[in-house]
Amino acid sequence: MVTTSDSSSRTRVLITGGSGYLGQFLIAALKQSHSIAYTYLHNAITAHPVNAEPFKVDLATGEGLQEAVLQFKPQVVVNCAALSQPAACELDYEACRKLNVPSKLVEALKQLQRKAGIDALLIHISTDQVYDGSRPDWAETDPTQPVNAYGRSKLEAEQNLAAAYPHKHVVLRASLIYGPQPPLQAVGRPLFAQFVESQLAQGIETSFFVDEFRSAVYVNDICEVVKLVISKYSAAAAAAASDTGDACHLAALPHSIYNMGGPERLGRHDMAMAVAQHCGHSSKAIKPANSADVQRGYSSPADISMKMEQLLADMPSIRLTPFAEGLAAIFPSKAA
Repeated sequence: MVTTSDSSSRTRVLITGGSGYLGQFLIAALKQSHSIAYTYLHNAITAHPVNAEPFKVDLATGEGLQEAVLQFKPQVVVNCAALSQPAACELDYEACRKLNVPSKLVEALKQLQRKAGIDALLIHISTDQVYDGSRPDWAETDPTQPVNAYGRSKLEAEQNLAAAYPHKHVVLRASLIYGPQPPLQAVGRPLFAQFVESQLAQGIETSFFVDEFRSAVYVNDICEVVKLVISKYSAAAAAAASDTGDACHLAALPHSIYNMGGPERLGRHDMAMAVAQHCGHSSKAIKPANSADVQRGYSSPADISMKMEQLLADMPSIRLTPFAEGLAAIFPSKAA
């Protein structure tokens, strides 16, 4: 179970996919108060000292995973690893599901429980693309009918956890994540707000969809939610250890699935216009586009904006960052 005590008592948190965008922010947010390890496949973090133990792991095959788990003995695992490019998922669904469905990770955590008696909490990062996008304002209890391979693989992951790791997991259905440059090293892909600003600064005409809507979420909001979930489960585990020690996970949070989005329903065209306004650029280069006019090789849900009431009710200390406020943090010197 999740416990805390001094340095031996700092909660041991393993972040899978820790060298990725969200993973780096989680390392930065958690390392002061927790003992951190992370997994990577190709790119260990080398740019800065990170006070986190690296493990090379292939989550698709499980190579290196049991060794990492049994050596580090995590009390919490935050699973950020995923093949998140919908086009790539569509081209090779079997490769997609091998990475996105964490069956190897669950097996390793069960082995940890058997060999070390540690009943680790698994916080799994899922996606808003489990919803079909046929209307706005999706709630956690609404039907899940993904329209593409990526969404199907992430829904299968949620179902796998419910069947194979019940009462020991929390799922966060993350929307489009935006934020500053990663704190430790580059991730080798463009970030939405920074891409828009660069195009506008150069006057390059760029099209953005006007008919797809998301609850874009500021990256540090996810970190705050993860920190709070760990804190709640740690407190519940400590209370259970002083009593019967059973069912501590059930006492921490009343739900196992949470929408993890921002406070606004936004289209990419809306977001691009907001970047132009904040940074003082002309919006003339921003062109509207309809999603049906672009061949992407996969279906994309039209409106997967989400209701956030369940998360905010169960975690009332959380404040979700409005997009304009997020832009001010990303571009602090460029306010118009």
